[in-house]
Amino acid sequence: MQRVNLYPSPLTPLVNDGNGDTEHGDYDVAIDNLEAGTYVFAADIQNSGTQTGINVMLFDSDWSPLFNSAKIGHVKTTFALKKPDSVRIRAFQPGATISNVSVERADTYALTSGGGLPSFFTAQTAPY
Repeated sequence: MQRVNLYPSPLTPLVNDGNGDTEHGDYDVAIDNLEAGTYVFAADIQNSGTQTGINVMLFDSDWSPLFNSAKIGHVKTTFALKKPDSVRIRAFQPGATISNVSVERADTYALTSGGGLPSFFTAQTAPY
């Protein structure tokens, strides 16, 4: 299996500049049509504001929280969807920036995140 980042725009940071409307999703990115299963969310979080508290939140389509973090720096967590759903990622407070976002199926993430090659793999040199 191959790792696939399901986040729609991994090179574009999600920024809460404090000028938008949280009721209308100005600080959100949605990932639609996810299958039921377990996923890994990883991102780098910065906050240039003076607030303390939650910087990033994940919600399902019913706005039920899946994850929140006040941490600055790299965050990683797993979350599960019991049915096909969408996930909304929100830069929660003014000054919060979420970058280097990755949302991957946990089964493919686990296969390749350990590093190295499986023990049954042996390298061979191609004859020339």
